[in-house]
Amino acid sequence: MIVDREVIIDLLPAYFSGEASAPTRALVEEYFRQDPDFERMARGANSPLESLKGLSAKLDTEKEKLALERARMVVETRNSFLWLAITYTAMLLLFRIHDHKIILIMWDRSPVLGMVFAALAVFFWLFFFYAKRHKGPVSTQTKSLWVAIFYTALVFLFRIKDHKLVLIFFNDDLTIGLVFSVLSVVLWIRYFFQRWKAKRLGL
Repeated sequence: MIVDREVIIDLLPAYFSGEASAPTRALVEEYFRQDPDFERMARGANSPLESLKGLSAKLDTEKEKLALERARMVVETRNSFLWLAITYTAMLLLFRIHDHKIILIMWDRSPVLGMVFAALAVFFWLFFFYAKRHKGPVSTQTKSLWVAIFYTALVFLFRIKDHKLVLIFFNDDLTIGLVFSVLSVVLWIRYFFQRWKAKRLGL
């Protein structure tokens, strides 16, 4: 049975004085089981009943503020990844006309650049759909995992040349490939550290 909190507050004096009937005690204790925070507040209150009502209203207001802030963070995170995904996808489709032909700018000057932007577009689309599927905000640990996976995937980007698989960033100049490799290792270390810290804190 759903009982309004104000009704429970009105029953508290009789409950704590021991004058309440068995059904009333059962009703109050059932409400306490459903709302442990209110029970702690009620048992710790050594003030008049009106003060208890004020504390109850304040608790509800704080919970409402936290819920609104949580919802705002979810929407902002989702929208930011959506716009990043749209932006990188649109950049892949940028073109110019040369000799009556449509030439995709990102793929014409350097196929590697096109592949990097394509990987970024895929990454942000995947992250957007992940954030859309989950109702709560994306944790820092989850973000670190996704970024580590992304840079690791960049290291293994390849193309086929002379019937052989060639790692793009290790083909001609090894510098970019080594930078991405070191960065991915650092990001994986950061992710596992955050995971260990979360387990240690019981989060």
